[in-house]
Amino acid sequence: MSKRSMMILLGLLLTALIFTGCGGNGAAEVEEGEKEVEETGEVVEETTKMAEKFNYEIIGIDAGAEIMSTVEERVMTEYGLDEYELVDASEAAMIAEIESRGMVEEWVVAIGWTPHWKFPEYNLRFLEDPLGIFGEEENIKALGRAGLTEDMPEVAEVLSNFSLNDDQLGEMMMMIQEGEQGDREAMEAWAADHQELIESWIPEGADGEGATVQLLYNNWTCAIAKSNLMAYVLEEKMNYVVEKDMVDVAVLYESLASGDYDAMVSAWLPLTQSNYWANYGDKLEDLGNIYEGAKLGLVVPDYVTIDSIEEM
Repeated sequence: MSKRSMMILLGLLLTALIFTGCGGNGAAEVEEGEKEVEETGEVVEETTKMAEKFNYEIIGIDAGAEIMSTVEERVMTEYGLDEYELVDASEAAMIAEIESRGMVEEWVVAIGWTPHWKFPEYNLRFLEDPLGIFGEEENIKALGRAGLTEDMPEVAEVLSNFSLNDDQLGEMMMMIQEGEQGDREAMEAWAADHQELIESWIPEGADGEGATVQLLYNNWTCAIAKSNLMAYVLEEKMNYVVEKDMVDVAVLYESLASGDYDAMVSAWLPLTQSNYWANYGDKLEDLGNIYEGAKLGLVVPDYVTIDSIEEM
């Protein structure tokens, strides 16, 4: 073979080696790139699946409650829950949604609070809130119109003394929820077993002489229970006539502040109804806590396999 032929052959061999080498590295890079895309895709898909499992919904409560604004403006923003919609619902509608999804173990997340009978009934638990947005524990308060203490000191005193613990309020709510009796009858039955407690609330020598007390309450089980129990105490133990009306939360505060009604026993503060307190609190009397240590947050059934809002 001539020197020229050998040089040509060597050149061809070198070209083939270089091409093969580049092709091998390129294939590896393409394969690696595809792997990265696949891995990235898996992460995106998993994130999407999480919101999809909850049907892209957070079940809320009454539209006007401050807790709804807190969830929409802070929880959903700070935890990056952009794919979710906050759905307005009454307490009854929220519970119906939890129950219907629970029957087929479909994931559901809702605004929840304790004390409430739905926790043991549906095996609910709070999701952890690492950012602490839901804040400290809530109190359930008795509020009166301005001047109630001066006009009706006995009524103001019994409301100030009105106090319930977990077990007591839980029993009352369950009796209302079971619906085996009317609301008033259920609370009279509960009162029959708790006379010593009730007597401890009543001012000595109290006698309303048939005067009328007007109570307001909203359509929450705990509010129904407490309002009917207090109506029983005022009528059967203190000789008052009680008129009570169920209204929306916004109307409850507005009507009490205007002086059209005397009192309510269902104020959730400092968070849940803070917007109403900010607007009307200067025209109301804070008669003290009925229940201390109530809690608010996002709740899920036990079969949901996440523990924190961060995982949503």
